[in-house]
Amino acid sequence: MYAQLKLELEADDIDYKKSSNLQGILMENIDTEYAGILHGNQLNPYSQCLIRENGKNIWCIKTLTEEAYEQIIQPMSEVKSVVFKKSGRDVGVTKWQMDRCEERELLDEFYDTSCPKYLDIQFMSPTAFKQDGRYVIYPDLRLIYGSLMRKYSAVSGELDMIDEDLLNQLTDHSSITRYRLQTILFPMEKTNITGFVGNISIRVHGPETLARYVRLLLRFGEFSGVGIKTGMGMGAMRYNRREPK
Repeated sequence: MYAQLKLELEADDIDYKKSSNLQGILMENIDTEYAGILHGNQLNPYSQCLIRENGKNIWCIKTLTEEAYEQIIQPMSEVKSVVFKKSGRDVGVTKWQMDRCEERELLDEFYDTSCPKYLDIQFMSPTAFKQDGRYVIYPDLRLIYGSLMRKYSAVSGELDMIDEDLLNQLTDHSSITRYRLQTILFPMEKTNITGFVGNISIRVHGPETLARYVRLLLRFGEFSGVGIKTGMGMGAMRYNRREPK
């Protein structure tokens, strides 16, 4: 099961630059033993980010497994305020919203619902990848698909997406047709990472099945995030559905 908890924060002057602080706050509010397990994971079963939505600051916490939902979202749904230790500031939570989605729902859509060849992605928080020890600060489709395939396979009980042939097909039959992007710094405790935010449109060439695979990955990515440091607030993305003509 995939889940999302949105916490509306009672502060207008907090932005994505506080995302890594929010990860620390999250860890302080969950079971200590489970927090230790998360620190040792290569691929975490959660992501979190701070976004601006309808003039409000929204802390989004997303989980990818039933266990992560019970250990993270359930306790965080009872939080009434968040305390930033460095400044001592206590910020109230004014609204809570929960959304859930079963993995089967995404698979049923894959098998039963036609898919357009054009798909749109919005990168909502600074996004970056790491390849051969270096940061990649632009939307490379192979890196996007590969990141989402690894995250999906790590938590899926029904479909293994670690498939080099499929990754090659998706990459070879996709192209970015439009983009509106900017680079932006994501601050961490002792350094900054450059990432990108904005929008891209992808066209999938060839069989519709390939477009369905891309849609499945993008819908999953709304919960997992894409690229590096999604647990710290990077890589938040949204799949923008196109209405049928």
